[in-house]
This record gives sequence, C-alpha cells and structure tokens, in this order.
Amino acid sequence: MTTPLPQRERTPPAGSRGEASSRAASGFRIALAVGGLVALVAIVRRVGAEEILAALRPAVRWLPILCALELVRIACETLGSYLAFGSLAARIPRATLFRAHVIGMSLGSLAPAPRVVNETIKIGLLAPFVGAPAATSVGFINQAATLIAVGLFSIPCGLAIFALGGASVWVWASVAHAVVLVATGLALQAVTRADAMGRWLARTSPRLATRAEAFRAHAIETGLWAAGPTSALMLGRCFQVVQHGIAARAVGIDAGVLGAMAAEGVHLLASAAFVLVPGGLGTTDGAFTLAAGMLDTTVARATSLALLMRCMQIVWVPLGSLVALLGPRAGAAAEPRGP
Repeated sequence: MTTPLPQRERTPPAGSRGEASSRAASGFRIALAVGGLVALVAIVRRVGAEEILAALRPAVRWLPILCALELVRIACETLGSYLAFGSLAARIPRATLFRAHVIGMSLGSLAPAPRVVNETIKIGLLAPFVGAPAATSVGFINQAATLIAVGLFSIPCGLAIFALGGASVWVWASVAHAVVLVATGLALQAVTRADAMGRWLARTSPRLATRAEAFRAHAIETGLWAAGPTSALMLGRCFQVVQHGIAARAVGIDAGVLGAMAAEGVHLLASAAFVLVPGGLGTTDGAFTLAAGMLDTTVARATSLALLMRCMQIVWVPLGSLVALLGPRAGAAAEPRGP
C-alpha cells in the first residue's frame, strides 16, 4: 500500500485575498443596513405606526423648504472646499465645484461613513482640474475640518441640552464628543502636514515621492485648524439647526432655539456613534426616540422628526443622481495644470 504524497499548500494570490476582503466588507455593510432596517421597523411598530403617520402627514408639505435649506448647506460645503483648495481653486469652474458637492452630499448621505464616500466622489470629479494629489489633500482637509467643526458645534448643542434639563448622559456625551472629534481632526491635519510619510515614500517608492510632496505642500496651505473650511462647515451646521427647528414644528413639537440646538446635538451624537450604519438607518431614529423627554414631546413626534429629516435625505438621492447623469463626462474635463 502506497502512502499518498502530501500536497503542497498553496498560498492564495494577493488578488484573491483582496477579493475576499472586499466581499467581507460588502457583507458587513449589507448586514449593518439590514440590521438598521430591522431596528427602524421595530421602532415604528413599538411607537405606533398610526401615531407616526398622523404626525408626518401634515409635515410633508414642509419638505420643499427642508430640501431648499439642504441646498444652502451644500453651498456652505462648496465654500469650504473652495477655501481648502486655496490657490488652486481658480482652476475649477464654480459650477463644476458646486455640482461635485451636490452629487457627493446627496449620494453619500445614505452611505456608511458618509463623509468618506462624499469626499471620494468629489476627488474623482475634481482631480482632472487640479491633479489627484491636491484633490486628495483637500479630501483629507475636509474630513479634518468636518471633525473639528462638528466637535466645536457640539459644545453649544450640549449647553442647549443642559439648559433644557436633559439627562446627564446626553450632556456628558456631548462633551466627550466635542473633545474626541476636535482632537481627531487636529491629529489628522498634523499627519497630513508631516514630512515623515513623504520621506518614507521617497525611500520605498521614489515614483510616488513627487505626488506625496505635492499632497503635503497643499495640506500646509490651510493651517492646522483649517480655519476657512471649518468656519464654512460650521455655518452649514447652523442651517441644519434651522432644518431641525422647522422639522420639529412641522411634526407638532413646540421647539424654540434651544430645542432645535438640542435636536441637532442628538443628530450629531447618533451620526458619530453609528457612522458605519448606512444613513444611520434605525440608529438616528432610535436616538430621537430616546430623546423625546428632553425635547418635551411624545415619542411618536420625536420619531417623526427623525423620519421627516430622513425623507428629506431620500428626496435628494434622485436629485443628486440626476445631476450626475446630466453633467459632463469625466473625460471632458480639462487636464490639470500642475502636479
């Protein structure tokens, strides 16, 4: 009887491992989306579908105003990117810059890690005008500015929650949120401005050294706090407070300035805590359900507030898709004049 020869273990090629990782990531995102949808259905059933519909029916007529305010927020984001591009901003047609933000914000809003998706879309649309290193650098700057702006904006939101007598967990969560996000944003800015990564790339892959240096050089232009982009993004958050105030009134919540700020705080906390859940499905709605007492309203109306804002996001998805379809093709863009 012969003993079979042992088979050699085959190491899967790098491509196979990459495909497996991609499939696993896709499966994870799908699982989060399904879990969020299940949570949303459970919330609606527990709160009462009839009560929620009764609050939403008269509120739907406010959707055009909420969508118009979202357009103003997109303009603020566009201003932030314009300031982040600095001396390179003149290379990008204003309409093209605004179009990129309409597409990025509308399509990214319902994705997991929406800011990352948003910036990725904009990099692809704007790189032909300024070059990939500068467009990518601005993507990182916008990400850092978003973290800093949201962190700073959480401070007045936390004060509003405190003034309304909200539970201490909401107040302390707002404080922690502010500290963590501002520190993370500053750390991200420091990394993009550091020379260590450029030197490492020069040693390991000399052909990428020039691009890395162009990336770093542009990142240095904005300053550590990215004051211009951060201010523009904070202005956009002010309009989002107005959105929450209008949405609250629309569903029957007697919310003043403090109530609108507190609702914004709840939204910011839920968005950060469950950033990987596509569109915050089920999680943002659940946060508002828990915050009903703080907002001095019923659970049904607090849930309806979150759902009305979600309806506004959903309306913008086909609008952004239409802008993407009707706009010029990527190949029609001008070649960048520089690295």
